[in-house]
Amino acid sequence: MKVQRVEMFVCPMATPNDTSKLQALADSGALKPESLVALAGKTEGTGFHDDWGRVLADIALREWTGRFLGLPVSRVAERVTFVLSGGCPGVITPHITAVTREWEEVQEAGLDGKKHLVVGIAGSEPILPEQVGRMGMIRTVAAAVRRAMADAGVTDPKDVHLVMVKVPGLTTASIKDAESRGQTVVTRDLTFGPEGAGSYGNDGAALGVAMALGEVPESALSDGVVRRNWNLYSEVAMTSSGGEKRHGEVLLFANSVRSRSRLRIGHAITKDFIDAGGVRDALRSAGLTFEHLPSEEDLSRLVHVFAKSVIPGTDEVRGQRITLLDDHDAYQIGKALGAMLVASVTGRTTNYVSGGERNSHQGPPGGNIIAAVVREAAPRP
Repeated sequence: MKVQRVEMFVCPMATPNDTSKLQALADSGALKPESLVALAGKTEGTGFHDDWGRVLADIALREWTGRFLGLPVSRVAERVTFVLSGGCPGVITPHITAVTREWEEVQEAGLDGKKHLVVGIAGSEPILPEQVGRMGMIRTVAAAVRRAMADAGVTDPKDVHLVMVKVPGLTTASIKDAESRGQTVVTRDLTFGPEGAGSYGNDGAALGVAMALGEVPESALSDGVVRRNWNLYSEVAMTSSGGEKRHGEVLLFANSVRSRSRLRIGHAITKDFIDAGGVRDALRSAGLTFEHLPSEEDLSRLVHVFAKSVIPGTDEVRGQRITLLDDHDAYQIGKALGAMLVASVTGRTTNYVSGGERNSHQGPPGGNIIAAVVREAAPRP
């Protein structure tokens, strides 16, 4: 049977268009054209729909990937999925994570019966501006997530620990396009505020993940529940949107017995912005074993952390009032708070932390999704 061997390489970036660390991996032979399946990362900039730092990074990475694969840039998306989240406030180091997948032919007896990391990728059909934050987006993303599951060789949704999705956001131009065709859009607010297009795009994608994985039945979904019914959510969706996109891109991580990876993924949910225990639970879910705090030896096995940092819908944390909801820069502060929380546990700043929107269908009300990838311990002599 064919099984996967997945690897991850985290590459800090000195500028939005810095591909030097990727090139060094390629030059060393660690990164091979036939095995590269995804590039996911954090880019410096505003994180808004018109984040030109993210756009520059996207252009540079696609051009580098085209040269690396020997393909025109127009065909790169057929081979490699890109999930870039803009904005690195606080202690988020801009970085790109290269995900590779090799296929190996093995006898079933050669597998150890334990579940290890597998990855699946898929692109969606075009998502029109009038579909953003509505059932059209939800169904389109759900179909792509199902294809990503099939690509990963996973049939049980419980084995899925993280689904990263990048979808189109609204812009002034795309709103004009929709209205020129007699269509309406979900909002004209181009921010990530409570009624912002960025929030609607992210949450439409999150409910698409929830629908595909059976976390929320399709019968419970409609245009009217998006950013209204917070009891509907996914525990593994990590989504973002950008005005430069026209299609959705899905990167799915799961554990499977049909894997010879030395990596494993797990996830947990924080209960609020100060729940460091939730971050530690994610590390344990991925395979680290510790009682109170992870040791330096434990953290040496930690490959990467992916986290959401959504602003809660209430002005209280554990019964005490906070003023975050009144802050004009709450979107950036929300990301920075999540980054601090994760870094305080991991001892590193190259963590993927996305968020800043107020309330979300990405995780339960007040909580945030944390996913961790850990390398299995080397056999002791």
